[in-house]
Amino acid sequence: MARASLPITRLSDAGHADPTPVDGDVTNGHSLPNTGRTVLRVRNADATNPHTLTLVTPITVGGKAVEDTEVTIPAGATLSFGSLSTALYGSSTPIDVDSAQLKLTAFEP
Repeated sequence: MARASLPITRLSDAGHADPTPVDGDVTNGHSLPNTGRTVLRVRNADATNPHTLTLVTPITVGGKAVEDTEVTIPAGATLSFGSLSTALYGSSTPIDVDSAQLKLTAFEP
């Protein structure tokens, strides 16, 4: 199946309530619409175990694949990612997760 596109919450000076996060999809993964200014917030809802988020780098350099960015999210922690280069990650960044316990939210300034 195709990757599910993450919804983007547009921020403004009027403020915005936190949107409901998307549960990580272990089977199909996600696609993040990425402008290079997009912010991805990932919360590990598992209070016991760390889980892994992978930002897939769909490019090659000199015919060789560029290594994906794998980040371990500690149990109960929230990490935010930003300044995701479109040259490295593309304008539709593929994201893989190892657990539905990872909750994803995307913002655009």
